[in-house]
Amino acid sequence: MSDTTPVQQSPRRSGIDILIVTAASLVAFALEILADSTGLVNVGEVARGGFAVVVGAVAALAVVRGRGGSWADLGFKRPARWATVPLWVAGILVAFVVGQILAQQLVSLFIELPEPDFSRYDSIAGNLPAALALALVLPLTASIPEEIIYRGFIIGRLEAIFASTTVAPVLAVAVQSILFGLIHFQWGVGGMFVTVILGAIWGTGYLLCGRNLWIVIMAHSAGHVWFVAQLYLS
Repeated sequence: MSDTTPVQQSPRRSGIDILIVTAASLVAFALEILADSTGLVNVGEVARGGFAVVVGAVAALAVVRGRGGSWADLGFKRPARWATVPLWVAGILVAFVVGQILAQQLVSLFIELPEPDFSRYDSIAGNLPAALALALVLPLTASIPEEIIYRGFIIGRLEAIFASTTVAPVLAVAVQSILFGLIHFQWGVGGMFVTVILGAIWGTGYLLCGRNLWIVIMAHSAGHVWFVAQLYLS
């Protein structure tokens, strides 16, 4: 698969683009909280934040199109070799599972890290209909929009910001993984740390597979199925 980068633009413009998408997501999240607190819409703990992520993804698409870019600039393109797609998906998924299992254990050797707070998903445990519903909804409210924002959109713009360095892709993956971890603040410190690791895995996978977002979306969606299965069996 070819490792092509998105349409290049100035560091200043790239920074503005990231701020636009961030602002759109924050406003959407604030509206979610407001609607939930006033009883206008019952968002619920499980779904909270989903609307903000979707709005952020739509904003990212609008920014790219507004700059004269194409879907391919976000990684939506055909793979050079279809036969390698399952291998890439499986490889990224394995890295996801291993990272999720080992991250906290390795860090606990050096510092005390709290367990991720998944209490908002307590209703999923032993509830097969709820688990199936969550597994079907997560690709639309998490896997696809998150990959659009953090891998397809932000990595390319961070590379433009760090273009003067020789390790721009490494810095881009590192920074986007930190941002990805921060938006999962509802999972607590332990959850944010694990998500930083997973963001680094998704980001690295995105670059290695030739910046094909479809591959990472499929791996991310499969990872969410694994996550929901854990919640159900817990």
